[in-house]
Amino acid sequence: MSKSQAIQLLLCGSAALTLGACGGGGGSVASTPPAPLTPTPTPSPTPTGPPPLPPGPIGLQTDGPFTTTAASVRSNGEVATGADLVQFSYSPSTDRYTITLPEFETGQLVTQGGIGLTHPVTNEWVNLISTYNQVTAASTSSVQAVSVSLPWPGSTTSPYTGYKYTAIGQWSKPDHYSHTGVFAYGIPTIAGDVPLSGSASYSGAVAGATVQHGLVGGSVSLAFDFGAGTLSGVMKPMVAPSWDSYPLGDYTFRDTVFAKGATSFSGAFAVPGSTAPSSFQGSFTGPQAAELMASWTAPFLNPENQKWETMFGVWIAKRQ
Repeated sequence: MSKSQAIQLLLCGSAALTLGACGGGGGSVASTPPAPLTPTPTPSPTPTGPPPLPPGPIGLQTDGPFTTTAASVRSNGEVATGADLVQFSYSPSTDRYTITLPEFETGQLVTQGGIGLTHPVTNEWVNLISTYNQVTAASTSSVQAVSVSLPWPGSTTSPYTGYKYTAIGQWSKPDHYSHTGVFAYGIPTIAGDVPLSGSASYSGAVAGATVQHGLVGGSVSLAFDFGAGTLSGVMKPMVAPSWDSYPLGDYTFRDTVFAKGATSFSGAFAVPGSTAPSSFQGSFTGPQAAELMASWTAPFLNPENQKWETMFGVWIAKRQ
């Protein structure tokens, strides 16, 4: 089980049952018969396991191909980011998702259950946060040693939901307590549909990890001048190297590249105290560049050991 799954484990409990008893009194001349004993109700069985998922899609659905970007740490410890690491698609005819992950065969998602909060008595979902899915080996029924988690689209608490054209996923190996990689996927903005004038700001959420298998979250803000072809922005990451999370401050954009009418953009970060390499690359999603996504990597000073390490991830954002 991944660390992200451990943080989001089902919080289930048992309902306390209070029982009362009735008694009677007596005398030497007359007596009142005791009140009948109240039958002890049979306790409801303790819920076992998560309930079935509610109806609805587990991710975005579209007739056309998704565009993707991803970031991961490979088995040799190297970090890889970019648009060609993960392929992800949906088939309306079969209602199945097909995914290709680094170092694994192409396969289909097989949903196993959900992660979130359930009611302690009824065992119904109170807040379903995400689904966890196995991946088949090609078109067989065998599954590979990797799992994929997708935020539940109907969640009201996840920072990764509420988007129409973009979504996030993560994958992990069973021998890692954190996810091995994260990816963003979406319905691409077609060429010629990016505004050529005016400006727009975007805000969104960050998802990622560290090479040492810590977790990364946070927020991101971007500002585009479509007429001038410029981009500025800032990422505000938070890192949880082991358990507690720490803000890392502002990772201000630098060396940005965005051309007028382009569907993609890139840049790096100004990281106080470090000259180590950093980068991000992304693209717009939805009509008229309604949303966007990007993958990134950057150094960070681990607040628990005061050593410089590497983190990576993706973000998704929507136009304000």
